[in-house]
Amino acid sequence: YLATGDIAFMRDKGAEVLVETARLFMDAGHWVDGAFHLDCVTGPDEYTCIVNNNFYTNAAAGQNLLWATKIILDLRKAGMADEVTEKLAITDVELMAFVDAGENMLLPYDSLRGIHAQDDSFLKKTPVDLAYIPEENFPLLMHCHPLWLYRHQVCKQADTVLAHYLFEDLADEDIMRRSYDYYEKCTTHDSSLSTCVFSIMAAKLGDMDKAMDYFRRTATLDLDDTHGNTRDGIHTANMGGVYLGIVAGFGGLRIKEDGLHLSPRLPEKWDGYSFTVKHMGATINIQVRKNRCTLELLNGEPVTVFISGKKVKVKDKTKVDL
Repeated sequence: YLATGDIAFMRDKGAEVLVETARLFMDAGHWVDGAFHLDCVTGPDEYTCIVNNNFYTNAAAGQNLLWATKIILDLRKAGMADEVTEKLAITDVELMAFVDAGENMLLPYDSLRGIHAQDDSFLKKTPVDLAYIPEENFPLLMHCHPLWLYRHQVCKQADTVLAHYLFEDLADEDIMRRSYDYYEKCTTHDSSLSTCVFSIMAAKLGDMDKAMDYFRRTATLDLDDTHGNTRDGIHTANMGGVYLGIVAGFGGLRIKEDGLHLSPRLPEKWDGYSFTVKHMGATINIQVRKNRCTLELLNGEPVTVFISGKKVKVKDKTKVDL
């Protein structure tokens, strides 16, 4: 929706999905001391199961609740809300409840470490120094009982770090950097869906060495059979992570309410890279070279893009110094 502005799709399809999933979270959650809680959930990390207030889950649920309300209000402004309102029996009281829960969703935070806790209990568990585990014992799920994994600070894949990528406006950069440093030490990347996220976030935080290291690991996962199971089929989602590593990681692409944002960074040994995006009906080719980003409008109407926070109107070919 933020990339297309297709309000008709939201009327016909999207609004119903958002409202019904928001209702699910209202049914699943409960209030404790003015905060909305979600108990007995499992976030992205498959080595930590059935916990209360997983940061990623709560963050996603909170956005679901807020966007369900926002879309209904957008439809009202466009004079397109009557049919979906009647079909779903939506009331203003229910929308107010969505907003209340969304704005007061508990997002666990550890003030001692200055990081968002993965959930209510993760930081209270026994830490694990992964450096002392023999290489042949990975992936851990093949050598450790699940209950041992559930009782220790060990992650199979990005969890809170993934939330910081997808919901970056919920935490400032200092918190994200401390969270990254903390969770990196206890993440095994036993899942093929992990290194791409750590690459993207390393690029955002300005650590290009780590970003490139994780990007290489992502790009060569099947080429080098690093997980030892490529014989069973390629890791297609990981391949999507390679694409995101360039576009969202090095390119810094984010789609926000005020438009398309880019924060281009060029790896030290690269001459450049390019990719093409469609935004609000416009097709834009983006080329990043040393100290310069060139945006070319291939078709469609001129569109506004933010380059490292600078507002730029893209029409024909636009060059921006980095």
